[in-house]
Amino acid sequence: MAVIAGTLLCALTVLITVDVIGRKPGWFTIAWTLDAAEYTLYIVTFFGAPWVLRDRGHIAIDIFVERLPSAWRGIAAVAADALGAIVCAVLLYYSVRVWWTSYSGKVMIYESFVLPEWWVMSVAPPTFLILLVLFVRFLAERLPPRPSAGKRTKSTS
Repeated sequence: MAVIAGTLLCALTVLITVDVIGRKPGWFTIAWTLDAAEYTLYIVTFFGAPWVLRDRGHIAIDIFVERLPSAWRGIAAVAADALGAIVCAVLLYYSVRVWWTSYSGKVMIYESFVLPEWWVMSVAPPTFLILLVLFVRFLAERLPPRPSAGKRTKSTS
């Protein structure tokens, strides 16, 4: 997803550059550049988010958390991952509902491009699912392992 996002961003940069170069002397204009930029930035945002989250590359203002005792920092990290998972689960639910409404209603977008709206909406649900899985994985890594039910401890009698 990150490779696709990067490729789209490069293609958008080239498209805008060509449009500006052609427009300045009045040679030509690419009418659909603005619409392409809107959809590309939308897709780049959704495709880039899981990669950034996986690498923990999001900007974090942790001035408050850094001042906490070590044990509380761990609790804050677990709380942040749990909150992220909850938010992603809610966004996944609603993005699927919006996608289904668009798909079942056969809603179309009429701009420079004419396309079914659900095509555009199809980006969000898988992305929120991936983000949810990442947050759950982070939680699983942070939480202490549970003792196995099959292992018996030696009793001292």
